[in-house]
Amino acid sequence: MFQGLTRRMLRPPAFGLDISDLTVKFIRVVERRGAFALDGFGEIGVPPGVIVGGEIKREADLILLLQKGLRTEDGRRIRERFCVASLPEEKSFVRMIEIPKMRAEDVGNAVRWEVEGVIPLPQNEIYFDYEPMPSLAGADHRDVLLTAFPRILVDSYHRVLTAAGFLPIALELESQAITRAIVTEVLARTPAVIIDIGATRTSFIISAANSIVFTKSISVGGRDFEHAIAQALGVDAERARKIKIEAGLDRQAEGGKVFAALVPELTAIATELEQQFWFWRDHTATRHPGIGDINTVILCGGDANLVGMEAFFATAIRKEVVRGNPFAKLSFSPGAIPPIARNLSLKYTTAIGLGIRAAAG
Repeated sequence: MFQGLTRRMLRPPAFGLDISDLTVKFIRVVERRGAFALDGFGEIGVPPGVIVGGEIKREADLILLLQKGLRTEDGRRIRERFCVASLPEEKSFVRMIEIPKMRAEDVGNAVRWEVEGVIPLPQNEIYFDYEPMPSLAGADHRDVLLTAFPRILVDSYHRVLTAAGFLPIALELESQAITRAIVTEVLARTPAVIIDIGATRTSFIISAANSIVFTKSISVGGRDFEHAIAQALGVDAERARKIKIEAGLDRQAEGGKVFAALVPELTAIATELEQQFWFWRDHTATRHPGIGDINTVILCGGDANLVGMEAFFATAIRKEVVRGNPFAKLSFSPGAIPPIARNLSLKYTTAIGLGIRAAAG
């Protein structure tokens, strides 16, 4: 009789909260009979200047925005106070470090010893966490994923969330949430690069052996696409956004001007992607020769939806390029249509991953 009540006390209902420079996206996921189901989602805009490059510049404004309440697309209010929230990828330090094989209880001390050498900030100015990776056959060491953030940034996010009335049970990397949402058992079998193309930046996530190996962000995103189109066609930002969505990488749109305007921005992303392949070969694959090369690229993020995006990158890098499936870990009733349209789902990838962690407890 009291089993449900006890479970709610030990694992209070929580939701995923994805905070970025221009939007706050939120997802409520519930666990039903061992499966995860989507129970509500929504998005609110963040005025320019409130968050810049992942740093909260105007805390009071963000607090007021969150205090107004989060309502799902169908009008229901998010009443849960507990949340799992994202921290900005571009402000993180993610390193895969090697330590000698040792007892599990000694790993923590070994990692603390290594932190000072790989993180360019004093230990008293950062928060860090680590995750030992599964031992690979034939390896003479142990790989550990180290994640760190400046204390001042984490404290700022925590301060805003609590002041707005929320209780963050976890703060985590966007890349952790993204991989949780879209990397299935099949995709985890071989190394892959995930490209998260957002409004203000693009992040690259190398995933292997069911773990993040490396992340990097560059300041190229959907807003840059729109600016390039606006300049090429002599239109305002709103019109450029609509053209971007409607035309995508159609080589014939507007006499080929849209495609020509987007090529330099997309080439910058493709060039950085090639660097990720070199990083993998030089720094990881050489240490684990049996793990294989990266042959798959997975696209996610709101601006990964542009028509022709997969074909452009597949041609540029000569590898398989696919769109991620943010619903891969979610369960839907037979024949049911997911409440988030497929062409909009990619922008909710991070929020879905956060929501899954919130539901799993």
